[in-house]
Amino acid sequence: MGNKDLEKYIKDIGTPRDYSDSKYLVYVELYKADKKLKKIISEHCKVIKELEFGYLCEAHLQAIPEIARSLSLKNHAVYQIVRLVKLP
Repeated sequence: MGNKDLEKYIKDIGTPRDYSDSKYLVYVELYKADKKLKKIISEHCKVIKELEFGYLCEAHLQAIPEIARSLSLKNHAVYQIVRLVKLP
């Protein structure tokens, strides 16, 4: 895949400096899903759906590191956080 092919994938994906009101669909994968973890995540974003090993959330870009930080401060393992798509 050449550099020109990558342009369509990286155009308008957001940056860490995105302080806009734009929201993204985000998958937060944990070792399990339970009420205590949902409460921590809900402090930073809207939880849309609970899954077996995590949550689908609607979040501002700047909320993503805050979610990881809040979970790690309470000693909860975060396996991955994936920004899926920018919401309309």
